Amino acid sequence: MKETLKEQLIPDSFHPIERLQNFVHMGVVRNYQKGETVVLPGETIDRIIYVLSGKLTVNFLNDDGRQKLMYKAGQYSIVDRLFPLENCFVHVISEEKSKICFFTKEQLFIIFKQDDEILNEFLVNYSSKCFHFMNGSKEMALYNPSIRVLRLIHELCLTEGKVVDNVYEIDVKLSQRAISEMTGVHFVTICRVFSWLKKENILQKTTNKIIINDLERLKEIINENSKN
Repeated sequence: MKETLKEQLIPDSFHPIERLQNFVHMGVVRNYQKGETVVLPGETIDRIIYVLSGKLTVNFLNDDGRQKLMYKAGQYSIVDRLFPLENCFVHVISEEKSKICFFTKEQLFIIFKQDDEILNEFLVNYSSKCFHFMNGSKEMALYNPSIRVLRLIHELCLTEGKVVDNVYEIDVKLSQRAISEMTGVHFVTICRVFSWLKKENILQKTTNKIIINDLERLKEIINENSKN
């Protein structure tokens, strides 16, 4: 599996702001161990979180206590906790050993005056986040859960699939949890989809790869169920 595949589907940087590392001396730098909480749900810190190394996960806490992964923040990316919002229960966790820097609004204003290109990079970062979530909302609105899973498989086939003995093989280690994160579909539904696809001899999924026996049938199912 290419390292960029997961990033394409769940970006971990959107648009990295590398120039901001030149101003780390102005912020507050802290180190976090794997699994350690950076921001608690409902906590207000009035800071931008800048990832110098490692990776953070940004989760929304639902009313029933479940957490939903929104995105991951890799090196030179930012997590905006600058402006407090009501009922915004975001849980930021260090996915691996990470080094991050906190910047206040006042510090950012000084930085923007010294290097206005960084302001442009911030705007691109926010725009890429907006596009990502707008595209996700479109998928949720236009396609039912099962079709969203099939569309993901079809996309993987187009980008990662290789023809081996007249079938398509996607050499990707992709768990049901990862598919759930990408599509917003419950893992029980995902299990049922793969079971039905295997029964119909359309495809089969193993731990390390997905084998598509009938790509045309897969496309037909997607098209038939995508019509309004």
